Amino acid sequence: MVANEPIKILLVEDDILFASTVAEYLTDNGIEVQISGTVEEALSIDLNSYHGAIIDVMLPNNPLSSGIPYDEARGGHMTGVALTRRLKHKQPDIPIVLLSSEISGGEARVWAKENGHLFVSKLENRSRLLSALHNIGLKVSVERPRSFIVHGHDENLLLELKDYLQNVLHWPEPVVLREQQSCGKTIIEKFEQTAGLVDWVFVLITPDDKVFSKASNDELRRARQNVIFELGFFYGLLGRYEGRVIALRKGDVEIPSDIHGVIWIDVSNGIRSAGEDLRKELSV
Repeated sequence: MVANEPIKILLVEDDILFASTVAEYLTDNGIEVQISGTVEEALSIDLNSYHGAIIDVMLPNNPLSSGIPYDEARGGHMTGVALTRRLKHKQPDIPIVLLSSEISGGEARVWAKENGHLFVSKLENRSRLLSALHNIGLKVSVERPRSFIVHGHDENLLLELKDYLQNVLHWPEPVVLREQQSCGKTIIEKFEQTAGLVDWVFVLITPDDKVFSKASNDELRRARQNVIFELGFFYGLLGRYEGRVIALRKGDVEIPSDIHGVIWIDVSNGIRSAGEDLRKELSV
C-alpha cells in the first residue's frame, strides 16, 4: 500500500441497510469503504489494498461454498470469527475489528480479546468504530469521547466529576440521564437510548441509602438501587473486560456480592484527589 493514500476498509456485513449506514458514516470521516455481503466474497478479495477490516460476528454460512465447517461457525453465530482466522492466515498483518449486535458479545468478545482484536457492539455510537480503527493503528480523526455518569444523591461529587471531565480532560459535557430530554419515553426507554451513545461510563457508588442487616441488626449504607442496576446494565452492554465502565466509590458503602472483587477508584477525598488513578484507567 502506498503511503498517504486514503484509508480503505473492508466491511463484511450481510445486513445491507446497516452496512450502508456504517459505510456512509466512515466515508464522511474520510475513510474509503468496500462492503462485502457474504463470507465467500470476503474470502476471494485481495487484502493487499486494504488497511483493515470490520467483520460482523454473525454471518450466514454455507460450509460447502465457504469451506467453514458448521461447528466452527456455530450455526452462523461465530462465522465472523472463523472468517477472521482465515483472513489473518492470508494476510497476518491486517488489523480487524469485530462487530456484533449482541449486547454482551459472548464467546466472540472473549475470543477477540484473547487474540488481540477489538470488539464493537452495534448498539454503540458509530464513533466507537472510529475509535477502534484509531486504536488498531490507523490514522483516523477521533472524536473526543462521550461519557455517561451514573449517580445517586451526592450532588457535589457529581458536579466535581463533571468539572473534571470537562475542564481537566477537556471532554464533551458528560451525559446525566435526568438532564436529557424525555420526548414522551419511559425512564428505561430513555436510559437505553442514551446508553448506546457513549464511550465511557463513570458509576458513582455513594452511601445514600440506610439499611439494616438481618443477621446483626447493624446499620449499613448502600448505593441507590438505580446505581447498581445501571452498573450491571453497562457491564452487559460494554463488557466488563473492556475497562470502559469505571466504578468510583466514596466512603463506607455496601457492595453487592455479585461484584465483590471488582476494582474501584476511591473518591472519598474528592474526584481530583483520584485524578492520577482516573488518568491511568483512561490512558490519558
